[in-house]
Amino acid sequence: MTDSSLLMPGADDAYRRSRERLREAEIDLRDRIEAVAAMRRSLPPGPVVPDYTFVENGRKVRLSELFADDKPHLILYHLMYWATDDDFCPMCSLWIDGFNGIAPHVTQRANFAVASRASFDRLKAWGERRGWDRLRLLSDDGAAFARDIDAEDDEGNPDSTVVVFAKDGDRVRHVYTAHPMLEDRERGIDLLSPIWHLLDLMPSGRAQWYPANDAFEASLHSLAGLRA
Repeated sequence: MTDSSLLMPGADDAYRRSRERLREAEIDLRDRIEAVAAMRRSLPPGPVVPDYTFVENGRKVRLSELFADDKPHLILYHLMYWATDDDFCPMCSLWIDGFNGIAPHVTQRANFAVASRASFDRLKAWGERRGWDRLRLLSDDGAAFARDIDAEDDEGNPDSTVVVFAKDGDRVRHVYTAHPMLEDRERGIDLLSPIWHLLDLMPSGRAQWYPANDAFEASLHSLAGLRA
């Protein structure tokens, strides 16, 4: 029997049956997601990593210094950047737009930062343009960090990357790395952004939609007009 709270008056039997099958599939998906999360949490300790350096507001900051308030874990997103482009990756920027909103919640439990191969001034300017006012932004001090987490290949081509580190005494260990491309589909880190899940609620789904920086700025202006 389908949960009546999932139905509206007038739903016919065909809809009820289909909705019940979907409800069962959603329960199964929830259980599978929780099982995968448990596997992720049970990974053995990763390797000790170098104490990489970053640039923040004109000063050098070490990876070990990003662990604050006795929080033992650091979640870091590496933002794709091409030196020949004026803008940063629109897909990365989409994810970080969302991170900016939830950062005050995440940082109650974990350290969180966004890094990039771009210069700090350029990254900061992009953050101001996007409205990133709740995030710690860092510029890589050289190519070593990006190369080691596979956020950049030997030819300088970037890849968006999520990486987790853990503080182990005076050392820092690698915990987990993920990239958008998972096998043959760009779905590897979809769980980190609610946008895809909202679009998937519609009959049309996400279709071929892809974020664009100019469309984002147009939407900002439109929302500002609604609030005026």
